[in-house]
Amino acid sequence: MKKNRVAIVLLAAIFSAFSLQKKNVGYEKVKSQSQKFGEALRTESLNEAIDLMDNETILLPEYHKSLWGKGKIREYFTQFFAKTETISYSKEPFEILDLGEYFIELGTFEHQYKTPDSQNFDYYGKYATYWKVSDGENPRVIAHIWGASSYFEAENVNFVSIDVRDRETMEFKTRWEKEIEEMRRFSYEAVFEGDAKTQLKSYADDATYMTYYDPPFIGKDNITKYFESHYNPDVPKDSLMTRSVKVIDMGDYALKFGEYYVEWTWEGQPSYIEGKGLTLYKRMKDDGIKIYKQMINHSMPASPK
Repeated sequence: MKKNRVAIVLLAAIFSAFSLQKKNVGYEKVKSQSQKFGEALRTESLNEAIDLMDNETILLPEYHKSLWGKGKIREYFTQFFAKTETISYSKEPFEILDLGEYFIELGTFEHQYKTPDSQNFDYYGKYATYWKVSDGENPRVIAHIWGASSYFEAENVNFVSIDVRDRETMEFKTRWEKEIEEMRRFSYEAVFEGDAKTQLKSYADDATYMTYYDPPFIGKDNITKYFESHYNPDVPKDSLMTRSVKVIDMGDYALKFGEYYVEWTWEGQPSYIEGKGLTLYKRMKDDGIKIYKQMINHSMPASPK
């Protein structure tokens, strides 16, 4: 009996070591691919950047509508590289999380380049990259979003225009999809009314929130401070649209691509803006779901109605 217990403990230790080794291999591969991605952007190497993408990758540039698939992503970077001259580019992850067959990488970047009118622009921001890891293959980007960490004039990035078609709102069939749609409806009223306390119920304690013109907010306490200061009762929303376009089931996690549209009035001037984002949900111990990692950006500059 004692020998059997020793054998079981030994097998468990071997299995644990093997699992840890496998996770470390995935982590190192993602880090390596991330470095290649940064180098491709720094050197304006279009083919190298596209080779890191999946066939159905979603790219969410700041001040541009979402781009689906390698073809549209190639068009975007072709225009961007042609209209700018890179001075320097660097990116640094501050968190890489193993989600099983997927990894999420959160980080910051610095991009200095000459704009189309030959002005030097320092673009400092943050990003979220989702990687798919398949056995025997290098990790590939399935979604990538970025945005500035402070306010800047839109014309410094708003010079690329790719013809894209709007995606339909998805149908909600699976458990994850139905739960995510239920949470969207729950959050909708809170966002429309500027009710930070209610909106915060959707977030996990260890959530990360990355929004436009701000650095990342890590942890629910910091997210709370942002929401409480962000909502201005003197700027009521005239209308709000939020919708889900795609959900990727990741087991205990799920990634949603969503879009939003907001109209408001300030000092008698009606305005509107469109945006998009990636939201990672996680299954909690009570079997409910919470927002774990979220990043949004603008698809266009704010415009008068």
